[in-house]
Amino acid sequence: MRISGKLLLGAAALAASFATVARADDAPATPWWGSFSAYVAAQSDYRFRGISQNDKQPSEEGSLNWSGPEGLYAGTWLAKVNFFDGTSLETDVYAGKHTDLWGTDLNVEAYYYTYPDHNIEATGWHDSYYETIAQLTHVFGPITLMATGAWSPDFFAQTGTGWYVEGTATWAVTDWLSVSGDVGHQWVSRIDSAQIPVGTDSEGDAILGKSGFPYTHWDLGATGTYKNFSLDVRYISTSLNSNECLYTQGKHDLCGGTVAATLTYNISPFPW
Repeated sequence: MRISGKLLLGAAALAASFATVARADDAPATPWWGSFSAYVAAQSDYRFRGISQNDKQPSEEGSLNWSGPEGLYAGTWLAKVNFFDGTSLETDVYAGKHTDLWGTDLNVEAYYYTYPDHNIEATGWHDSYYETIAQLTHVFGPITLMATGAWSPDFFAQTGTGWYVEGTATWAVTDWLSVSGDVGHQWVSRIDSAQIPVGTDSEGDAILGKSGFPYTHWDLGATGTYKNFSLDVRYISTSLNSNECLYTQGKHDLCGGTVAATLTYNISPFPW
């Protein structure tokens, strides 16, 4: 599951791509077969939609992408995870298309999240799932605004239909520094408003509360770039309390506020 911060970095990259299009007459044409790019990164805590995916420990990630004609693209992304059941790797594949709508970019993407070492027999469910993701992005000078919506027919761990909405704003302070913020909201049909034990009364009977789903996450941070390197530092949090986090994620401390840092090395598109 991709960290929201990657979407923020994506917004900055998309802003750069608009600038590249504007200078198309000065740049070499992309070959008919497209171009390839990649990056590798290390992050202090891999957070997806506000929730830690690697037990609040450092995680490595990498991506390989193909950009083709007419806005078509495809790629793969992988990262280290820890789901406390032996699952240690996430490998995602995706494909999509960018379309220009009178200066606003529409990106429609098919995205499949996979966990190749997840033990289905031990857990009794599939972690892997599919999402259709749509994004609208518009650049207003130094400001980039992006709206994201996603739908899954059966969300992570077979928890039913999932819906997600997100808003992102990025401000390019200089040509090497940007500030960005993000707010998202996740629904999952089989978890939303579920009753969970939150304690016991004086007679020893369970006191029930709600799961915390649907929940909201948010983050705010800055990204600096130098040549092929970028460093992103941001504060990330969710609306889930420790009991709700324990019930839905398996541990109580995966959903609280934290400062996360991501160092990325971008490999220039080929052909150079």
